[in-house]
Amino acid sequence: MKKAKITLIILFLTLFFMPLAGQVQAEARSIYVGDLIELKISTQEFSKDAIIDKFKDFEIVHLTEDKGVYLLTLRSFEPSEKKVRLGNKEIAITIKSTLDEIQRDGIFEGDLTPEKPGFQLNWQYAIYALLLIFLLSGGIYYFRRYYRKKNKALITPFQHFINQMKGMSEDDDQYFVKMTFYFKTYIEAAYSCMIRGKTSSEIIDEISLMPGLQESAQEIRDWLEESNRLKFSGVVAFEGAKQHLHGHLVDLVGRINEHKGSEL
Repeated sequence: MKKAKITLIILFLTLFFMPLAGQVQAEARSIYVGDLIELKISTQEFSKDAIIDKFKDFEIVHLTEDKGVYLLTLRSFEPSEKKVRLGNKEIAITIKSTLDEIQRDGIFEGDLTPEKPGFQLNWQYAIYALLLIFLLSGGIYYFRRYYRKKNKALITPFQHFINQMKGMSEDDDQYFVKMTFYFKTYIEAAYSCMIRGKTSSEIIDEISLMPGLQESAQEIRDWLEESNRLKFSGVVAFEGAKQHLHGHLVDLVGRINEHKGSEL
């Protein structure tokens, strides 16, 4: 509701029980329920308590007094005409309701169409949805893990070795270390032994006793010694050295795998 400010000025009243006389100036506009009404009263005839009693039919929002000048802020929530008498002067304030100004004929009927309900989250369904997402995520994770293990089990040690060698990059600082590791991994998987962590001499001693590897023992020794020389001596590998050792190892393991297959 809009806020109206009504100012009534009652000029200085005479003293010593003389009849009160004054002028009232008011803004010519309607006052509605809840509007704020501001009054300025200049008098030495009435005390503060008397002013409060005169306007007891209103809600006094604010009241200040300074040397006989009272500033009041009033409002009312009851539509009616209220009259306040100050000496021989009467102030009439009409409080209107906005409902009275609505033009209508007959009975006022509201809209009986039911409103659509607002959005409401059903937490029970939300919990079920989250549980379903959790189960699906877990199922997908374990299925992919099982699938990887199954595929890995179907890949032969030689195929796994070739895949690792194909994924190598010559810019890798660990190029020779990784080639040696892949070779040891293949030997362990194909011949059910453990050679990782052993020196080249220990590896050759063990390989020399394995059927199927005895014929390649010297070639394996030469490859390991050349790889170790480039890995640990700090010697800069000549151009094409990485490709040479890479191709030599792939060919060597290929022949070892063929020999093993012929034994089966």
